[in-house]
Amino acid sequence: MGESPGVIKKSEMLPWVIPEYCEACADCVNVCPVFGLEMWETENRDFSIPWLSNPDTCIGCGKCEESCTWGAISMTAYVDDARERLFKKRPAGLLEQSEKKKFNLREAAGKKIAIITCLDSKLHIEDVLQENRDNAYILRNAGHAITNCVIRSLVLSIDVLGAKEIIIIGHRMCELRHINIKDLKKVVESRVEEELKAMLGKPFKKWLELTNDPEASLKDQVEIIRQSKLIPQDIPITGLMYDEYNGHIYRVVGPTAKVAV
Repeated sequence: MGESPGVIKKSEMLPWVIPEYCEACADCVNVCPVFGLEMWETENRDFSIPWLSNPDTCIGCGKCEESCTWGAISMTAYVDDARERLFKKRPAGLLEQSEKKKFNLREAAGKKIAIITCLDSKLHIEDVLQENRDNAYILRNAGHAITNCVIRSLVLSIDVLGAKEIIIIGHRMCELRHINIKDLKKVVESRVEEELKAMLGKPFKKWLELTNDPEASLKDQVEIIRQSKLIPQDIPITGLMYDEYNGHIYRVVGPTAKVAV
């Protein structure tokens, strides 16, 4: 019987991370074609290191090793040892994936909430909300970027519709990561006027770069809302990460109220 379509063969090589050499740059995470590596929190909340979330997703391509300029990752053929280290012999201070606090979005929507998330169709937010979906005002924007338009919608959600909390939901497997900015500019510029061409310059590139480091981007977008004078200071703001592999949602930032201005 042939192998089922879409099933990734178990790798004959796995990455081996040396935490002492890691500089937390996340280059290895960003080049992984199967999103097998993630930045895991350590007991020092300001420092994370890459770790293999699920060895069965790894294809042993070695791109993570090639991208690391610090020598913190090497590929090993001793996959059994690597698996045992992953699950049983974690480096001191590393917080296991299961120890990340899962966030119950459906329960949070028991009260009215405003959600900002990516327009990617893989984020089945309405399904997660289930019977509480009517309590959530969902704003979708590519890369969950916080723009003036999103801030305006948040103001309406809070002051008119009665939302009590703001939640941003990011994810790793964003289709924007595979976009070639130069090719996209050529296609769009061939059919638009000059003012739209200008929009596709540096600001547009910066927008696409939101997918390079999902956790860092999420924290940045939370901060933009916190600094906005249009959002009430007592509204909690939470940043979450949606895991496409298992459907779980993890808390990354907050909840935190706005800083006083």
